[in-house]
Amino acid sequence: MADCPAMDEIASQIGLDVPAAAERKALARYAAVCWVNDRVGEDNPSGCALQTAVAQASQKSWDGLQFSPGSIERYYYAYRRGRFRALVPAVRVDKGRCQILSPAQQERLLKMRLDQPKMTATVLVRHLIERGELPAGAFSMSSVYRLFAAHGLDRDSLAAGAFQPDSGPQKAFETALPNMLWMADMMYGPTLATPDGKVVHTRLFALLDDHSRLCTYGEYFGSEGSECFLAVLQAAVRSRGVPDKLYTDNGKVFLCRHLHVVCANLGIKLSHARPYAAWSKGKIERFFRTVQGQFQARLALDPVRELAELNARFAMWVERDYHPVEHRGLEGECPSTRFLAAAQTLRSAPPDEELRRLFLYQDKRRVRKDATVSIQGRYFELSPALRGQAVEVRYNPVRLDEVEIWHQKRFVQVARPLDRQLNARTSSREIRHG
Repeated sequence: MADCPAMDEIASQIGLDVPAAAERKALARYAAVCWVNDRVGEDNPSGCALQTAVAQASQKSWDGLQFSPGSIERYYYAYRRGRFRALVPAVRVDKGRCQILSPAQQERLLKMRLDQPKMTATVLVRHLIERGELPAGAFSMSSVYRLFAAHGLDRDSLAAGAFQPDSGPQKAFETALPNMLWMADMMYGPTLATPDGKVVHTRLFALLDDHSRLCTYGEYFGSEGSECFLAVLQAAVRSRGVPDKLYTDNGKVFLCRHLHVVCANLGIKLSHARPYAAWSKGKIERFFRTVQGQFQARLALDPVRELAELNARFAMWVERDYHPVEHRGLEGECPSTRFLAAAQTLRSAPPDEELRRLFLYQDKRRVRKDATVSIQGRYFELSPALRGQAVEVRYNPVRLDEVEIWHQKRFVQVARPLDRQLNARTSSREIRHG
C-alpha cells in the first residue's frame, strides 16, 4: 500500500462540496487508516497482521470518534481502491426531503408557510388536516419541521426574514416626482375622554408622498375599519391629485376588496409590503414618530376632548409646523416647496361628484315587503315598486348621508331614512279618508 498523501493533497481530493460533518468523519477515518498502514506496511520490518492492527486501532479515539474493527478494515480497503475520497460518507440524495409526504403535499405546506409566516407550524398542519389536504396520523411534526428547515422556513429564519432573498434594509430610494408613490399606514393615537363621559381610543390614518414627504392627508378616527382609510384616501385625492401607486402593509384594513375597486377605477396601482418588511415603509414610520414627538406630546399640556377638535389641531400642525419646515432627508427643502415645484406633473382628481361616486360602497340587497332595505343596522325607504326586487345600494359607510339605489345597472332613486312615525301619520290619514 502506498504512503498516505500529504494534507494539501487530501484537500484537493476531498474538494469543497461536502458538508463539514462529513469532512470531519472522513479525516478521522483517514487517521485510523494511516495508523493501521504504519503497522502493516511492507516497509515496516516489525509489521503485524492486519487483524491485529485494526483491533488495536478500534480501541483508540480518532478526533473524538471510535470505529469498530470491521469498520476500520472496510476503510482500509476502501482507501486502497479510491484514495481519500472513498472515505467520505455518502450524502443521501434525498436529504432534506420528506419521504412520507407527497411532493404536492410538501408544496402545499411550503406555500401556506410563506403565505402565513406568523402561524405556528402545529396550527398550520392542523388546518390542512381539517381541510383534508394532509393525511392525519401518517407523519410526525418532526418531518414538517425538517421540511421547513431545509427550505429556510423554520421559525428563526422567518423571524429574521431570511426566506426573502432581498429582506432587510435596502438601498435608499426616492421617486422622481410627486404623486408617483404614496405610502399609507395607521398608528394608534391619544385616548380621549369626551364631555359626555365616553372614552375614545383614536387611530391616525395618514398618506405620505414619497418624493416630497408631504402628508397628502391624515385624520384621526375612533375605529380602524376600511371605511376610515377610504375616507382619508378620498380627501387626499381631492386635495392633492391622483397618485400612480399606493403602498400599504398587509393589515386587514388595506386588503379589503373595495379598496382594490376604488384604486382600479382611479388608475392607482395598489401594492402591499411583504411580511416582516416594515423597513420598506420607513418614511411614513418616521413621519409617525414626528407626529408622536411633536404633535401628540403637546396634547399632554393642552388636552383635547373631542375627535373633531383633535383633527382640527392636527390639520393646523401639519400645515404650520410640518409642511413648511426644512426636512433633513430632502437636503434642506421643505415638503410643501418640493411638492409644489412639480405641480404641473400631477394627475388631477375627477370632479367632486364623480369622485364621490367612485368611493361609494356597493352591496346587493333584496327589498323587503315593506319597501325598505337595511344598511349597517339602519333602515331606508324605497319606492313600493321595488318590493321583492334585488337592488344594488351604493353608500358612504362613514356618513350614510346619501344612499343610492340602482336596479339592473340603472340609477333609480336616493333612498330616504325610514321614518316610522311619519308613515304612521300618513297611513292614519289614508284610513280616515279612504
